Amino acid sequence: MNCFKKFFAVTLALAASIYASERVYLAPFSMVGLNEDFGIAAEKLMNAYIDDNGRFVLVNYAEEDSVKIGDREAANKKAIEKNCTKFIMAEFTRLGENVITAFKLYDINNEAPVWSDRLKAKNPDDFDPIIQRVARNIGTKHKATNDDDIYTVTEQETKNPRKKGVTSYWGGKIVGALPLNPSEAKMDAGIGLYVLYDARDLLFGFDWTMSNLGESHDRPMLIDLTLSAFYPFTSSNITPYAGGGLSYSWRYTYYEDDRYDRENQSNGLSLQLGGGILFNRASRVMFIMQAHYFIDFFETSFINEIETKNQTSVVEEKKHYMNGFKFGLGLAIGF
Repeated sequence: MNCFKKFFAVTLALAASIYASERVYLAPFSMVGLNEDFGIAAEKLMNAYIDDNGRFVLVNYAEEDSVKIGDREAANKKAIEKNCTKFIMAEFTRLGENVITAFKLYDINNEAPVWSDRLKAKNPDDFDPIIQRVARNIGTKHKATNDDDIYTVTEQETKNPRKKGVTSYWGGKIVGALPLNPSEAKMDAGIGLYVLYDARDLLFGFDWTMSNLGESHDRPMLIDLTLSAFYPFTSSNITPYAGGGLSYSWRYTYYEDDRYDRENQSNGLSLQLGGGILFNRASRVMFIMQAHYFIDFFETSFINEIETKNQTSVVEEKKHYMNGFKFGLGLAIGF
């Protein structure tokens, strides 16, 4: 029993050591050509965002540390004294109208940084998104410069296409419908128009689609007006999403015989479930891929022509609750 207790205690200690956050010393930020108050605010932001991230335990410098700004050797010595394995140094330098921000993460007793990055700020308002991105990526294999979160974009970056400056998209798409009943599945082509509103944590869509235009009349033409809500899984420039909505739908079936034309129409509500991927979400031009499963809450007429033994045609009509898949590829302009 004692051996088991010792083994259990060692296992817990090992697990704690593996998952414990590293202690990292935060040296005072260097502010060249800027008010020192900006440095204090930047350090507090770094503290808050690294705490939110949870990978490091940040140990702030104190006045009694006597660490001069930009003194790597003094920061290294103080990090060792405070039982830290790493330390962070940062420099903000004003050049004309812009501020160059540089961040470095060092292992103790190592002159070369294990992680570094440099970003440009248009004004002090950019410090918040820059520090947020640095805190999210520091110490990883990723750079804050390449962080594609569209909600931590700086004013400096709004000059580039990656700006998150749109909230709605208006566009068109080509669609394919694959009804699964009542006969063998066949893909029908079509077109559509759509509006997508980006509310950051939710996407709201409204679209109109038509399929089986000019195709075989043994299957109905599908027309749908759909209101949807989707959950985006990321806030990056390429965003997968999933959700569903309700459609008010029309199903038209046409048939021609020797005497007259027949037309059957039905309409009602349909359920749509599915998702897709948004490409270039932060830009003015967005591309979308989507796939949905639909099921009608109303019956649709299907017409089938049957030849009898005396070579006369008999029209057979059956009703089914349609279901199947819809696919779409779309292009839209953001506003």
